[in-house]
Amino acid sequence: MKDFKNEKEQAKILQKLFSDILKKYPETISQQQAAEICQVKVRTIRKWEKSGDLPFIPKIDGLLHYHQIKLYDLLTCLYEKECLHDPESFYMKQLKRFYIHKYKNHSDMLLIKEVAVITGFGKTAIVRWMNSGILKGYNKGRVYRIPKIYLIDFVCGSYYRKIIRKSKIQQADMQEFLEELRKFKD
Repeated sequence: MKDFKNEKEQAKILQKLFSDILKKYPETISQQQAAEICQVKVRTIRKWEKSGDLPFIPKIDGLLHYHQIKLYDLLTCLYEKECLHDPESFYMKQLKRFYIHKYKNHSDMLLIKEVAVITGFGKTAIVRWMNSGILKGYNKGRVYRIPKIYLIDFVCGSYYRKIIRKSKIQQADMQEFLEELRKFKD
């Protein structure tokens, strides 16, 4: 529940995004049902459980040991993994504020090599993001320029947050942001 102000907000958002799933499944589900909902393999659900991203309830029925998962916990995990945050949500406002503060000493117009240093990703990846339209910027011949506001929008966007092979800088930034968010909520 780290991305929600309170349980009421959590329930409201999850109801809005996943109403069809909430109607179809019971309050507690199996790992197989969780995998079906998330469209992943059961081993991925087990991995999420093991990492602590997905809480579960251990159950014993005679000699049979299995896990039950609260549907709301699964949907909260899915919400976070798929980066479904509303742009006007508390989480997104704080994330944008974090990156504005982090990049305040950089110029308003950045070159590819500067973006590479800031994000920890290679120049080739950045050019590919620009050519595909994921990262907005300007191209004058062989010189690419990225306005800082576009970079902030990009790093706050779901594409950047869902990158599987995160750079060390991206990982450190997210860790720092989550620590700041915890302090802010306490």
